[in-house]
Amino acid sequence: MSTAATVILVVLLVPILAIFAWMVVTASMIKVPAGALGLVLKNGRATDHSLTPGRHWVPLLRKTMVVEYPSVEMAYRAGEDASSAVSQLDRTGPSLSCALGDRALAGVAYTVRYAIIPERLRTVHERFGPEGVHGLVRDESGRAISRALSDPAVTVETLFGRARSDTETRLAEAVTAALEEHGLRVTGFVLGPVDLGRTGEVIQATVRATFELALEEAEAATRIAQAQNDGRLEQEITTAREDAWRYRETDLWRDLVQRSDGVQVGRRRPGYGPGRMGLTVREDPAAAQGAAAAADQPPGTEQQ
Repeated sequence: MSTAATVILVVLLVPILAIFAWMVVTASMIKVPAGALGLVLKNGRATDHSLTPGRHWVPLLRKTMVVEYPSVEMAYRAGEDASSAVSQLDRTGPSLSCALGDRALAGVAYTVRYAIIPERLRTVHERFGPEGVHGLVRDESGRAISRALSDPAVTVETLFGRARSDTETRLAEAVTAALEEHGLRVTGFVLGPVDLGRTGEVIQATVRATFELALEEAEAATRIAQAQNDGRLEQEITTAREDAWRYRETDLWRDLVQRSDGVQVGRRRPGYGPGRMGLTVREDPAAAQGAAAAADQPPGTEQQ
């Protein structure tokens, strides 16, 4: 081959080889977006090579592809509607129904935040895949919480006061251990409201009764003092006349306003009637007729 032919061949082959090399390099550069992890698959099989966000060189010696997984925290909230999910990283579900150690039934709401462990990404891919992670968290967290709450040491009393913090810590440890076995790291756990059903109604009624009793005791002391003052005023009514009752004026108007038997309290217009502007009291005719009809009915019957 002559020198001229060699030069022409080299001039033609060098650009072709450069273009081919550029295509290979471009195809081998893989960009993993922010907030994601990349798992390298060769010939459809997962490898231990995981990619962090950014650009990476993956030689195309064999058929290679990259599957993306979230690298940021995800959340599962039990006890909320599906419409309350704010992004694809959040999942919601119904409250967890379980029995406590004292056999009391409860509906537990909770929130668990988790992330994929990059070193365990291959295990997560081979066992669950991108769409199965949320279902795994739902099932495993619910199972761990049910087991922890069924401990005989967990009763209704441990869901209130300082014992609630200990119970929340116990549940967090159980959920963390359950998810770490499957390649997930728990970053946060919050125990939400616990619905105890009829048991909760009994507890609330007991709490209300305590405060209602304290209220009755306080009002009883006030009524006793008021009755004593009224008794002393009756003895001095001949001298003090109506001025002695002015301290009761506020209480009397308050009693009239709080009545629900048809009495209406209104404001007197300026210049209407003798005296200065004040309040007027009148009875509602409809309410009075209803009260009269109810009084005329024989005992044991109801008004239609």
